[in-house]
Amino acid sequence: MGNIQRKEYDATENPAIKNPDWMSKIPDEKSLCDLSIPGTSKSTWYEGLCIKQCQSWDLISQYEAGIRFVDISLQYCHKNQPSFTDMTRRNLFIPVWNITINFLRNHSKEVILIRLYEECSDFDKTKEFAQLMMRFIQNAGWSWFWKSPAIPTLGQVRGKIIILQDFDGPVIGIPYKNLIVADNQYIPTVFDIGHKWTTVIKNLAEAQNSKGDKMYLTFTSGRSSGAYPYTVAREINYKLYNFLEHLENKKNRWGIIAMDFPGSYLIQAIIQSN
Repeated sequence: MGNIQRKEYDATENPAIKNPDWMSKIPDEKSLCDLSIPGTSKSTWYEGLCIKQCQSWDLISQYEAGIRFVDISLQYCHKNQPSFTDMTRRNLFIPVWNITINFLRNHSKEVILIRLYEECSDFDKTKEFAQLMMRFIQNAGWSWFWKSPAIPTLGQVRGKIIILQDFDGPVIGIPYKNLIVADNQYIPTVFDIGHKWTTVIKNLAEAQNSKGDKMYLTFTSGRSSGAYPYTVAREINYKLYNFLEHLENKKNRWGIIAMDFPGSYLIQAIIQSN
């Protein structure tokens, strides 16, 4: 993979451009449905083998670069605590809250959307998982979170975390099932990346032409033993950057775009669509 840094693809440790306050320039009355939001897929998978690593920036670097959607997969460890399904299996869930809240303290006009879901459990602990999530949120303080399933305006949620809740239990945010999602993550071989791009562009077109009453989420990422995440990202990110650049920063509603190894200029192109 190497320490490659390009406009659309970045496998280095630090983003070339930082844009930690870009939401401050957007009017309060804008609905989140009307925004173009850069995000990451498997946001904490920045360690491990080539088939597993999906990011090279840690979470704070992602936020500083302008990322406002993160994708957090959890599973139980032996101590009945949720832990990341990354290569290290370290319990880093509480640091996610701490990093995110500290960022919002310093950048109070921003909002962070976090998709939370349980992955690879050996047995059904849905109820216990939901209870643990509630406990973590209560300990962090409910004032940091948007507690309604309704999609808010930006002014309603500045300085807050929005949970995109991808698990059953009491409502603690916006249900993930209410989003229009393109999430075809399995790409058998490098020869199938073109099909992946077709699904990406289709969902972006739907977001662009929508009435603005639904939130769209497009995953540009994909992986398999025949197509490593960085291989997919290099090609898809290149296509996405060229697509956005061709539009010359015209105002468009793309929804959330979740990427692997996004380059800083690609992130800025998404932000400038607003």
